[in-house]
Amino acid sequence: MGLNTTTFNIDELITSYADNQITDPETKKQIEDLLEKDQKLYAKYRSEVLTRDLLRNRLPEAELPAATYSKVILSIDNLVAESKKKYSAAGNLQTAAAEYPSFWQSIKQAFTEKFIGVPRYAFAVLAFVIIGGLVVFSGGKKTRNPYILTGKESSIMIQALNSFHKVVKGEVKPQLTSSNAAEIEKFVMEKAHFDPYVPEIENYKLAGVVCNEYHGQELAHIIYQDNDGQMIYIFQVPITAMIKKNLDLPEDVHNEITKAKYYMCDEVDENDCTMTLWYKDNNVCASMTTMPKQEMYTTFTRFNK
Repeated sequence: MGLNTTTFNIDELITSYADNQITDPETKKQIEDLLEKDQKLYAKYRSEVLTRDLLRNRLPEAELPAATYSKVILSIDNLVAESKKKYSAAGNLQTAAAEYPSFWQSIKQAFTEKFIGVPRYAFAVLAFVIIGGLVVFSGGKKTRNPYILTGKESSIMIQALNSFHKVVKGEVKPQLTSSNAAEIEKFVMEKAHFDPYVPEIENYKLAGVVCNEYHGQELAHIIYQDNDGQMIYIFQVPITAMIKKNLDLPEDVHNEITKAKYYMCDEVDENDCTMTLWYKDNNVCASMTTMPKQEMYTTFTRFNK
């Protein structure tokens, strides 16, 4: 049959090829020739493969934590109750019960009934998307990450996100401005009393460090910048902080870090920032950056020290 770019969009063909959906040998050969000659198309193909593999490796591990489940159910119940009050005040309670609440009741039912062949977390994702959409339209922060949506102040993810924004806005400035890793390490050991992880990051230079505390738990915030001013910020705290319950990390995130060596997510705020969490030596590290997830993945794999 062969490749016909007037009939098929080349991007769609690359996606199909990455998913092993091209069965025609001639079309397959022509796509491979294009990939060999066109670096942009090849980069797209590699991106497609990487995304597919990341999803394939992670989705089967997704589970809905009990606490999050309870919060979602409570949110649905509250939405139903509010809608009933609204329509009741307008003298139209029957319409409310027949229309708006019934939609949310059907979503709630998805959490409580068995569905053959469909994992419960799939319905959790649906509810998170819907509730997340309501948050966006009501003026809240744009995020699809359930651990950010439901996280407490003591969450390492929330701490990293909030601290990153304070650094970006200039509300928190480096206590030590230095591009010397040894100076940064010495400063953290003197101020926060633990040995930090200060990696070398390709195309980025050390800009400085801040040390503070949260409810008595000492923290370090290490800042990197490239020539264009783009920032990589790394929040660090000793693992003992979780053992002492001064800070916490979602169990599913911990499990993924243990299995895959890191946890990475994007769309964690209104700027679609990317967050990466990992363990290094005796520390928990959480980086924040405005760069896209795929770019951060490439950068993260080049961290070295």
